[in-house]
Parts: sequence; structure tokens; C-alpha cells
Amino acid sequence: MTGQAAEPASVEGAGPVSSPARTITLPVDGQLISQADLDTLASEVETLAQSKLDLDNRLNVEFGRYEASRLRLEDSKKSIRSETEEILQNNGLRKRLDSLFEHHEQLLQDEKKLSEGLAVLQEELAARQLQLTGKQRDLERLQASYAAQQREQALRQVQDVARHLERDLSFRETIGFKCVTSKSLSTCLNEYPLESRIHGWIEEHYQQALSGALSELDVQVQLSPDWYTSRFTRKFADASMSLQGAVTAEVEVNAEIVPRKMMACALTGASAELCETHSVSLIVRSNKYGDQVLVNKKPYGSTPVSLMLEPGVYNVEVRYQGLTQKRTLTLDENRHINFVF
Repeated sequence: MTGQAAEPASVEGAGPVSSPARTITLPVDGQLISQADLDTLASEVETLAQSKLDLDNRLNVEFGRYEASRLRLEDSKKSIRSETEEILQNNGLRKRLDSLFEHHEQLLQDEKKLSEGLAVLQEELAARQLQLTGKQRDLERLQASYAAQQREQALRQVQDVARHLERDLSFRETIGFKCVTSKSLSTCLNEYPLESRIHGWIEEHYQQALSGALSELDVQVQLSPDWYTSRFTRKFADASMSLQGAVTAEVEVNAEIVPRKMMACALTGASAELCETHSVSLIVRSNKYGDQVLVNKKPYGSTPVSLMLEPGVYNVEVRYQGLTQKRTLTLDENRHINFVF
């Protein structure tokens, strides 16, 4: 074995480097992943990576010490051969040769200790690399699951918001303005720029209606006229004109609001791609009260359950008092399924 050394001795600090004290348990199917879960596992990976780097550095140092020990052994062999030749040629004393042999034996023992220490470090490094690789894979899986979870939660919120966006509005507003007294009330009303006022009223009433409807979804509503289109009809419910030309009128407006496809994403701050996703409905019912519905192992409460999902294959379970019924279905259109216990 080739290795390192600087001084003959056992490997310093060759004992195992302690692993991180905190270890995260990966969430099971259906369990939500938090950012704290990711941070904990990422920290554990970072600690293992630093531990492996420390072992790499120690291994390099000990390899240098081992190599130095090997060089001293070679020098010792040369000295012994030289001294042996000197004795044979001159019939010299063996005292110096005996001393060289003793020193060589000590060097052999030192080299053996360093070799054994290197083997321990290499085994520990291999084990640490295995730990690190496993944790890195855990982190990658957790990151992928977290991203999918975040996307699913964002999609659900987008779908929940989208259900409230299409609306019919009916309201009344009062206008007042001055008109030339020589004109009739009808002419004054027809000349008044009512259309621009109506668009502003529609936005105000729409904003108010959505703010109330979306408050439970924790969505702050700040509308933009680019997010929707509207069709409306209007009529004057009452109108009058004074002798001084002061016109007062009450306007009755009926409006139909048609949201654009991207509106739900704009309101929630989600990626616009989610609003392009084609979704289908899944309604799950059973004949029992207090059951539990799971879709792809995620709990959704008791029936009836109504979901908007992306097309795909889904495993649907309904549990009731220790009994479980399962169905696997390919969801490519709106589906309504019943479970009977």
C-alpha cells in the first residue's frame, strides 16, 4: 500500500467523526412537507459534506506521513546494505550494523501503524461518502416532492379562486351634473358620458364582491381592467332636472363579468402556466356519514368531496370504521363516483 507520513506514529484523530445530531424523517405519503423540513435536511447534507472534506484532508496528511515513512525505510535499507558491504570488505565490527537493524525494525513498525491508520481513515471516508450520497438523494427527493406539493397547493388555490370570478352584477348608482336649461332632460341624459362612469362602477362593485368572496381564501383583491371583460345593460330608473339645469338621475346597471384565463393566477401570484392547465372535476360520494376520502393517499375529508384535478391516474380510497374501498381511475373527463359499504 502506498501512503503518507511525516513522523512515525499512529494516525492522529483517526477516531470516527460524529455525524450530525439532528436527523430528519422523510414525510410519508400524504404528509405535508414544510420549508423547515427542507432546511433541516439541507443542513444535514452540508454538515456531512464538511465532515467528508475534513476526512479527505486528514487522509491527505496521513498519506504524506506514510510516504515519508516509506522513504525512510528505503534509506534504512540502503544504509544496511552499505554497512554490510563495509563489514565484509574490512572485517569491521557489527555494532553499527546491529544499531541499523534495530532502527529499521522500528521504522517497519511505524510504517505498519501508519498503514493501518490509513486503512481506518479510508473505510471511514467510504462510509461518510455513502452517508452523504444517501442524504443528497433524500434531499433531491424531498425537494422534488416539495415542488410538486407547492404546485398542487397553488393549483388548488387557483381553481378555488377561479370558481368565484365569473359573476353577474346588478346595482344602482346616482349621477348629478349641470346641463343647459334650453335642452330637454332626455337630451341631457343622452349627452352625458355615462359609459366611462359605468366601467368604473363595475370595477368597484366587482372588486367589492370578490373581496368578500375571496377573503376566506386569504387572497387580497386588487383588480386590473385587463384581467376581465364585461358586458352590461343600463337604464335610467329615475331622473329629474331643476329650473337651473341641475340634473339628477338614478342608473340601474346589470353587468356580466367574464374573467380572462390568467386572472386567477394574477390574483394569487401563481405561475401563469397553472392557468393554462386543463383541469377536470372529480366528485366522490358514499352511503356513509363520517367516512374519510383519500386521493393518491392525500386526505380530503368526508364525502361528498368535490375536486378539480389535472388529467391523470388517481387512486381513490374511502375509509369507514376500519373498512377501506379503493378504485384506480384515469381522469380525463369530469367524473362522479359512488362508494357503497
